[in-house]
Amino acid sequence: MIKKMLKRIWKPILFLLLAAAVVAGGWMWGVKPLIAKLKGDVIMPEDIVSVKKGSVEIFLKSQGTVMAKQDIKVTSKPSGILQAVYVKEGDTVKKGTKLALIKPGRNEFEDYKPVPIYAPADGTVVKCHADSKEYEKDLSERNLSLPRLGTFLEGSYDNTENATCLLRLVNTDTLVIPLYVSETQVLQLKKGMPVQIEVISLGDKAEPLTGKITYISTQIEKSGDRWSDSKGFLVLVELPRDGKNILLGVNTNITIVLQKSENVLTIPANALFEKDGKNYVFKYRGKNKADKTEVSTGLVNDTTVEITDGLKEDDQVLIALPYGESW
Repeated sequence: MIKKMLKRIWKPILFLLLAAAVVAGGWMWGVKPLIAKLKGDVIMPEDIVSVKKGSVEIFLKSQGTVMAKQDIKVTSKPSGILQAVYVKEGDTVKKGTKLALIKPGRNEFEDYKPVPIYAPADGTVVKCHADSKEYEKDLSERNLSLPRLGTFLEGSYDNTENATCLLRLVNTDTLVIPLYVSETQVLQLKKGMPVQIEVISLGDKAEPLTGKITYISTQIEKSGDRWSDSKGFLVLVELPRDGKNILLGVNTNITIVLQKSENVLTIPANALFEKDGKNYVFKYRGKNKADKTEVSTGLVNDTTVEITDGLKEDDQVLIALPYGESW
């Protein structure tokens, strides 16, 4: 009788024992530590970091488009009809080379002597930029070729700003990237400062190139973006080719180190807490205890803080507020 009863109840009893073990384990290793942490009884190991020697850098990050340092818009001085073009896109010409011939006047019946257009500098012949109306069209519909014979060209004598572009002469031996920076940023820049350049078209595996700042504007101006009304100070970054095939118009990511501290005490940025104009950390002293400690800081970026006073190397601090601290 007893044996039959045991056979009937041993499985339910075993199940209850296993369930109790699971609940106890969850309590001991899951729920209890969580409650303890919420109550402040336990400081979790992942919330403790050490003060270490390292470096802190303040960056200026921007984006820019590669351009030729020399990019000259060639126009006719008198307005007139284009009669001849002696070059094609891609030709390399010397200063003084005859590029085209224009017959002054509004039509071919006006009896004026044709006037040649000469290259104002050495360079490579490229097409003119599309005008604002062209940019509204689909790329396949845009006309980016050299003007056709018989085209009327507005001359610089009549309208300097809106003179019709015949072609451009670029010198791609030296490439530049124009940037527009704020008045706060421009005060931190100097000619000759190194610049890290990532040419996006070269791919993620390509090593960044090192350029330098060659020009800093002294007055604010409208940015070169035709779709933007933003203003800034123009900064030119010279880009070395280093044997790489870098095309005009490609996009780049720019990084400039504005300030740098090396071999200094550092902590993660989320270990620093600010209150009433003062900076604090919670210095861990063991046995689930931490003391609020005032510190002095140097350079601070998004991830790292330089500590100049209040901590020493290998001290431990918390990256989360202890229980009971209001901030």
